[in-house]
Amino acid sequence: MKITKSQKKHLKKYIKSKSIENISKELNMPIKDLEDYLREIWGKEKFNNFKICKKEIKLKAAKYNRIYIFLFLAFLVLVCYLNSLGNDFVSDDIFTISSNPKINSLDYLNSPLFFNIRNAVIFLTNKLFGLNPTYFRVPNILLHLGSSFLIFILVGALISETVGLLTASIFAVHPLMTEAVSWISGGPYVYTAFLALLMLYLYLKSNKHIKLYFLSLLALVTSVNIIVHSAPFGLLLITLETSFGKLKTSWKKVAPYLLIVLSIIPIAMSLAKQRAQGLQIDYYQKKAFINPLIQIPTAIGEYLKLIFWPKDLTLYHTELSFSPLSYLVHLSSFLGFIILIFFLYKKDRKLIFWPLLFLIALSPTLTPLGISWVVAERYAYLASVGIFVLIAWTINLLLNKFFGDNKKALYIALTIIIIPLSVRTIIRNKDWQSHDTLWLATAKVSPSSPQNHNNLGDYYGRYNQYEKAIEEFKKAIELKPGYADAYHNLANTYGQLGDIQNAITNYEEAIKFNHNLWQSYQNLGAIYFDLGDKVKAKEYIEKALGINPGNENLRRTLDVIRGLSF
Repeated sequence: MKITKSQKKHLKKYIKSKSIENISKELNMPIKDLEDYLREIWGKEKFNNFKICKKEIKLKAAKYNRIYIFLFLAFLVLVCYLNSLGNDFVSDDIFTISSNPKINSLDYLNSPLFFNIRNAVIFLTNKLFGLNPTYFRVPNILLHLGSSFLIFILVGALISETVGLLTASIFAVHPLMTEAVSWISGGPYVYTAFLALLMLYLYLKSNKHIKLYFLSLLALVTSVNIIVHSAPFGLLLITLETSFGKLKTSWKKVAPYLLIVLSIIPIAMSLAKQRAQGLQIDYYQKKAFINPLIQIPTAIGEYLKLIFWPKDLTLYHTELSFSPLSYLVHLSSFLGFIILIFFLYKKDRKLIFWPLLFLIALSPTLTPLGISWVVAERYAYLASVGIFVLIAWTINLLLNKFFGDNKKALYIALTIIIIPLSVRTIIRNKDWQSHDTLWLATAKVSPSSPQNHNNLGDYYGRYNQYEKAIEEFKKAIELKPGYADAYHNLANTYGQLGDIQNAITNYEEAIKFNHNLWQSYQNLGAIYFDLGDKVKAKEYIEKALGINPGNENLRRTLDVIRGLSF
């Protein structure tokens, strides 16, 4: 059917605001004739892009039942993390929770600013359930579910609920999240991510309810009080308004968030200095300045690899190669990511919020000060949301292009994505089951980690495999010369074998590299006491007590030695 001049005029007037179906009804002509005309005057590519855009608008208008979505996400989280509930305290959990003498004291609630909500949860959990690791892990899992649901709501409001559903589902099951969720000590990253997402949600809702604006600010402050370096999350509001082109009209509204970020900088700098000193004393780390031109592309490239191929998951990411070829690969990934931001800025400015969220969330760990790991999976907990959104948006675009408004295609795609990620997460949770499983799993992926060789030495020592333990401790020292903890553990192993001279030698090496290692002084005192040298025994116990004056066992031991000396 030939299209008339008046029909062309009507089509030109309403093509942007109405669907082709509605226009065809108004003009009383077949949809195919309209589509053929548009394809003729626009060209095939422009017409196909127009159809995709129209389908996206239609899908955005579609609403999902939020109760069903919440139940679906709860099901995903439960399936993925149910097998982690029986896991033990591991690694830092021992020092911060199960063996921490302050856990029963109100001092445990202290933080750099004021009330620390995560410490309060741990304090109450201990009071109610005792030192049962299951109950300490439950808040992480519940907050992970909460974050997944908030992601669905936020992405649904800013892009479309279909993209929100895809993003939230990927986030709920992705194995990169396990270090933060399954490991109790990874909890701060789960808490702060939930609070950051809540901050964004409350901010978006505050146009209608002003009280929610102040709650949004409170969410940011609460997050900062858990981890100070979550302060940059306040920049997300500025980024959001910029991406929507509303910063000029909303700058007064976002200014308080910026003030919070700026006010935290002096505190963060002070804590960074303390952190650096602590790493030098407790972990024998030398002062180091990491070239950001090497660190940032390497870290970003590695995180992108772990998001798209989460195979080599480990507590210690020590296998980062800085060879020219490896650096070139990481640099190419990083530059590709930057180019993507500029491309999105030109194509759809609103989408740049998500890659910028990725960079902002990671920014505190990308400093050249050497006070954090170059790559740690828990660091990427919130940051990964930005990449998941872009993945979900792309999947939705492809589904619309090839299958149209076909919900079956969406659900099939969702299933194909969810199942392998869920299986990998369930398997990864088993690595966190105990010290033994964690150190053995880490050894497979991080063979050059001195910390893990030290941990493996402890593992073999507990099972009376002393020769293997000695081998692991020596390997740790080889990889990290001056590793006092490894020297101390090596000395313990020689002591268990009855090799007193090697035990003494290695305790002395431990003390040489860490003057505050009171346990080495204590053990030397015990050795010399058994050898009948009361003078040296007294000398070493006194040094141990000087470092740890509150230790009653040391005090009693010293009293015994003094009593026997007269």
